[in-house]
Amino acid sequence: MKPYLIFDFDGTLVQSKELAIYVLNKLAVKYGGRTVNSDEIDDLSEMSIPDRMRVLNIPMYRLPALLIEGKKEYRKLAAELQPVEGIISVLYFLKQKGYSLGLLSSNRQDVICPFLEVHQLHVFDFVHSVTNLFGKHHAIAHVARKYHIDLQDIRYVGDELRDVQACNKIGVKMVAVTWGYDSAKLLKDADHICHSPESLKQLVLNITEP
Repeated sequence: MKPYLIFDFDGTLVQSKELAIYVLNKLAVKYGGRTVNSDEIDDLSEMSIPDRMRVLNIPMYRLPALLIEGKKEYRKLAAELQPVEGIISVLYFLKQKGYSLGLLSSNRQDVICPFLEVHQLHVFDFVHSVTNLFGKHHAIAHVARKYHIDLQDIRYVGDELRDVQACNKIGVKMVAVTWGYDSAKLLKDADHICHSPESLKQLVLNITEP
């Protein structure tokens, strides 16, 4: 039986890291922190979100408000987002091979859905938004119940440590991709790690095709 592939959005399907840093730098001082220098981006990608907040001097209690305002700023510029190179052809290939695809993200649907429409990405059975940054395990379990998917049949494809942690909490297998927000080092506890969309395609075929 083919697994149900559920994808993250930011960093996994779209090249949004630079936009996220731009928005963070615009708001950081307002929330008690400092801006990110270009030469420290790689180091930050090896840190958890709490560790990043400490390095940038932003108190964790201010993170929810920062995220709310940050998403508003992000939405203003979301039309500039571009897909990760090679990911669209991989998604269509997997769909044509009979895989069920879903999309679950902490981004808003009014950002995700226009992007999907612009790029003619009509491959997902559902698009689900998560309101709690650290509540993805609840969201994955929710869509599994809603769409009658067994948790053991899901492969979640994402690019962040919190994706790995969410999947581990509920026993879902995680495919981590290294072209997004977090480094391969930070994603080491995922069940699988892919370094390109093509390697993602081959991995899915290798673990499911006879």
